[in-house]
Amino acid sequence: MRYKLSVVVTFSAATGYFLFRSTIDHYFFFMVSGVFLLASGASVLNQYEEREQDSMMVRTRNRPIPAGKISLVSVLLLFLFLLISGCCLLLGTGIVPCILGMACIVLYNFIYTPMKKISALAIFSGALVGAIPPLIGFIAAGGTLSNTKILWFSVFMFLWQLPHFWILLMRYGKEYQSAGFKTLLSYMNEDWIKWLTFFCVLFSLGFLTCFFVTGSESSNYPALMITILNFTFLAIFSRIFLLKRSPGHLRRAFILLNSYALVIMIVLIANSIFSRI
Repeated sequence: MRYKLSVVVTFSAATGYFLFRSTIDHYFFFMVSGVFLLASGASVLNQYEEREQDSMMVRTRNRPIPAGKISLVSVLLLFLFLLISGCCLLLGTGIVPCILGMACIVLYNFIYTPMKKISALAIFSGALVGAIPPLIGFIAAGGTLSNTKILWFSVFMFLWQLPHFWILLMRYGKEYQSAGFKTLLSYMNEDWIKWLTFFCVLFSLGFLTCFFVTGSESSNYPALMITILNFTFLAIFSRIFLLKRSPGHLRRAFILLNSYALVIMIVLIANSIFSRI
């Protein structure tokens, strides 16, 4: 179920919820439970689909399926349980959150996962999956898909997924290629990918800053705090990612990148809660 990843996905959905509502009701608990179960189900099915590739890579060969810790029948039964229970909970918040949750499953397991063996462009469908959970939370709280606040935040989440994938590629690129995945390493060297990753991070931070400082919703956000945090993160990330070539620098850059996304979400949730005090 890769529960740590599922918790992060659920947290992004909770952020979407608080972008519309500053209080918690029963819909919130239905939503976060449903998103967690669906995210877990997507991970289960993904590992079923990639069981052969997982067995070829050092990073994944000890996962339950290639390690022989669980039968394929049990995997599929677990997926069905998580899928049905997650959908039922999301349906309790409305038909649109349930549809969006199912869209994540389709995108992740039936488009992104098979495309990884065909094209390096698969990461864009994978990044799109990361942009949907905030929409689910926002709709479950009573918002609409036409609201610019949640659309801009979802775009940021989409952009933020790309460097996430590319840093993983720089860390495990040879394993991915030996397992039959198509990657950017077939078209450019690691230095080009590093600069592509850095400029994507830079663009994402610029996008976030411009929205909070000049956007129509800027009065509702701690714009100064976001700007300061962005410059601080960029300085630390540049030092680790671009200037240091020490062992483990990619791992530290990866942890920093994902931790910062959590910091942004915590700031947004805290701002929503404390704005009503």
